[in-house]
Amino acid sequence: MRIRGGSAALLAVVALSFPTAPPATAETAPNGAQAAAAEPAPAGPKVIAADGAEHPIHAVDPPSRTGGILALYTPAFQPRTGTNAFGGEAVLRKTTERDVYEVLDVCTALTQCPNPGDNAIPADGAVLSASPGGSPDVRAFLRDHVRRGDRIRLEGLVFKTVGTPVDAVDPTAETNPEGVDPASGRCYPGCRGAEQLVVYTRPGRTGTNAYGFEVTVVNGRVTARGGGDSTVPEGGYVISGHGSRGQWLSANAVLGASVRLEGGKVTVSVDAGTYRLGAEQALATARRGLDDAGASCLPVDGEGARTRIAEAERLLARAAAEPDPRAAADLAQQARREAEAAWYRTRESRPVEGRGIWVRPTETTPEQIERSLDRLQATGINMIFLETLWQGYTIYPSQVAARWGVAAQRPNMAGFDPLKVWIDGAKRRGIELHAWVHTFFAGHQGENKGPGPILTAHPEWAAVEREDVGKSGPQPSSQEAGYYFLDPAIPQARQYVKEIFEEILTRYETDGLHLDYIRYPVSLPYQASFSYSDHSRAEFAKAYGVDPYALTMDDPRWKDWNAWREQRITSFVAEVRELQRRVAPGRRLSAAVFPDPSDGLGKKFQNWAAWVEHGYVDLLTGMAFGTSAQAVADDTARMRGLVGEGNLLYTATYGPMRGSAPEVVLDQVQAVRDAGSDGAALFSYLQLRNDQADALGTGVFRVKARVPHADLPGAARTALARTGEQLAAATGRCVPVETAKDLAKDLAAADRWIRIGKLGRAEAQLARAAGRLRDSSGLEPRFRDRLLRDVTMYDRWLSRAR
Repeated sequence: MRIRGGSAALLAVVALSFPTAPPATAETAPNGAQAAAAEPAPAGPKVIAADGAEHPIHAVDPPSRTGGILALYTPAFQPRTGTNAFGGEAVLRKTTERDVYEVLDVCTALTQCPNPGDNAIPADGAVLSASPGGSPDVRAFLRDHVRRGDRIRLEGLVFKTVGTPVDAVDPTAETNPEGVDPASGRCYPGCRGAEQLVVYTRPGRTGTNAYGFEVTVVNGRVTARGGGDSTVPEGGYVISGHGSRGQWLSANAVLGASVRLEGGKVTVSVDAGTYRLGAEQALATARRGLDDAGASCLPVDGEGARTRIAEAERLLARAAAEPDPRAAADLAQQARREAEAAWYRTRESRPVEGRGIWVRPTETTPEQIERSLDRLQATGINMIFLETLWQGYTIYPSQVAARWGVAAQRPNMAGFDPLKVWIDGAKRRGIELHAWVHTFFAGHQGENKGPGPILTAHPEWAAVEREDVGKSGPQPSSQEAGYYFLDPAIPQARQYVKEIFEEILTRYETDGLHLDYIRYPVSLPYQASFSYSDHSRAEFAKAYGVDPYALTMDDPRWKDWNAWREQRITSFVAEVRELQRRVAPGRRLSAAVFPDPSDGLGKKFQNWAAWVEHGYVDLLTGMAFGTSAQAVADDTARMRGLVGEGNLLYTATYGPMRGSAPEVVLDQVQAVRDAGSDGAALFSYLQLRNDQADALGTGVFRVKARVPHADLPGAARTALARTGEQLAAATGRCVPVETAKDLAKDLAAADRWIRIGKLGRAEAQLARAAGRLRDSSGLEPRFRDRLLRDVTMYDRWLSRAR
């Protein structure tokens, strides 16, 4: 996994909200005009300094701040900006005058001052944040024009108009060559290419995949937003963006926004009508959610939802009567927030499931760690994957590293043991903490200014890319730019990593060890394959009589080379499992893996299905990168189909990293539940916005939950009790009385068998209940599907516990 760390090479999906997107191939627009890529975009948000100098604001609350931009971080983002020390920031507080802010502090890396990054965001203000890079240097605007005590204006944040070129309309292979896969000669899904913004006007579906963003426009207003393969309405159209173009669309084309297509360009305007329509839609969604919960007998916070709906209605009525457009917009925004809060309370929240999150610790004091843990607890998290070994450094003082001549601790954490503070604080809050470790990823060229501490001390352990054979010293991957890896075949490298793992498991009371980068570097295309170190070549030649460097992909022995590399990874997982069982038998071993075997196994020799088959891991977190609920559900279903009932799955969703809207984050959690996951995990805490955290804590994570893997029979009993309560409440409404009686007997019998340790008998009873749910008539369909999903899950837990 990769997370925000200040390097442009890191995987980052950025909400660049306002500037015109980079020029792209001009294609025919709906009116026949060509896209005018060079035409300046309409004005967007900007800051006006006290001396009159102006600068555009490029992004609001971006999940990752890219180079050369001026971003604005609001209280909706996080407690702090989370930025590095190479930019510059001005901390602002609202004044009583509209759009005017007082500068509380300003600091840039261009001057001598203590806080050019990672500033706290005032609850009644914001932070302007400039990143390094770009020409002219954006940081210079803060240095030269913003002073402490100044009063500055932020304009265009409420009402704004922005535009960007359109690359193609109703694209085909002939009209949009950029949408064609050069390897196959066929269109990519929807004939939409990378970094393209396209428009679909013909009724049907767009046919795009889940790795972009789309909005539906009817009568000149955005009526729906989603990830991919949207329905094109009669009389309307769909705008679809990939990469940064999709992020631009997501950030600007909000529900109710006015949209105009002309001159090969899309123009999006946010006006008073946008806020009113957005609030009305949110209110309709909340009412529908409450009605649906009642109709399907889903236990929700109905009282809280009704209270919020009533407040939203009151605010919306005031907005309708308000003559001042800005004041009306403010009221409508408040109404929408209340309506959204009501909808969150109508979502399902389960008492037993994994709720994980990946945390890269940036805190450098116990007090900061405690604040982060408080926030995670309020969000409803019950499992933290704490990044403990990354880019070659441990966050704790490592005796093993020192003994091998490697830097003993991450430099900015020296003299402090954050791992112990995190563990102690998590235990007090009833949250599990698993040490998240980068197994064979050793360092990053940008972050480490070289290959990292392990390969600096032991360059002979480096994985060698085919195209780098003969070069001196460790070389970064060409396909994962700037990334250095250990060679998984070299015994000393394997031994070092295992000793670090043993140190973590024996010195610290973690709840488990979470393996990441448990793979080779990306090894396609041919010249980019790994690893051709002297050791790997000699060992393979010893076994198969040929130097792998002499093989081509057409050679029959290439399959042997692939299998040999795959075995290096699988055998290492087996060795770690043996280590964990020997020194820490009560801990759990988990791994972050790629859901698609053709990706994980075909490119990186990560055969996690074999790990499950041999019992090497307890949990898998499949990294579902899709932007829609359907995409992450598909990944979950694929993994569940491959592992069967033999393993627990906590699907990883990437809403925080992508800057997804809170409702998308919640929809993805629900989607992976319904697809057979035993819980969900979020990537990552560094990008978790306040509005996302609030939505989780009052929505899908509202009910306090225990993790199932710690005690599978106990988890099943807790969940069965809750299911029994739901069944009793639904009797006569969603379940016929006689059917409910029979199901209640099944559930009670299963609980009794678990209590006395007869898990096989309990499974048989749950199977009977599942059959009854399938065969009985008169059940409300959604209630039946929910109970069938849960009973199947409890059966799975018991099967694994036996």
